[in-house]
Amino acid sequence: MMDFYYGSGSPYAWRVWLALEHKNLQYQRINLSFQDGDLKKDSFLSMNPRGKVPVLVDGEVTIFESSVILEYLEDKYPNVGANLFPLDVEARALSRIVINEIDVYLDSVSRRLLMTTLFTPKEKWDEAKISRAAELLDLELKRFDEYFVHSYEQKKLSAVEFSMFPIIALILRIEKQKPDLGFSRSMSSALESWFSALKLIPIFQTTRPPHWG
Repeated sequence: MMDFYYGSGSPYAWRVWLALEHKNLQYQRINLSFQDGDLKKDSFLSMNPRGKVPVLVDGEVTIFESSVILEYLEDKYPNVGANLFPLDVEARALSRIVINEIDVYLDSVSRRLLMTTLFTPKEKWDEAKISRAAELLDLELKRFDEYFVHSYEQKKLSAVEFSMFPIIALILRIEKQKPDLGFSRSMSSALESWFSALKLIPIFQTTRPPHWG
């Protein structure tokens, strides 16, 4: 059985949890606390010197970086559960491109919004910085509209959905703390249809970060 080191609220840990469930793999989820400094303890740093979740321990193999974990699960257990990536080489490469765009570009702007809101005391919020972060996020998400339409029409789950959904869910959580962001109102029809369909699927509900309620 694999050990899955997880931190509630991390979109990257969430994507791995979704993948493990999707592939119906046997694992033990080990919950770590950001507040209690669990990720800075020597026992954890010995597995991931960067002190970040997720980490997957499969026998003698220890892996970190969520996108690498997804690739590992698919390559190590190709005949267990459902696929995380298309079997077709070209389609698989396109999926990797989208995931890379999520990790490099979308994460950057969503993290900017996160840092200026949830990770900043309300009395120190800089409205200009928040507005700029929200604007950049909106522009970046529009780049994915074609994929959202395709995914919604195909009704299939893959590593791309598991990589994107947690970030959108986190953004909507930020909006609950700052309703005037208006993100849910400005979502494109493609994104709204895609997200609404996915959030009804059981694994997106059962893996929702526990502390979110």
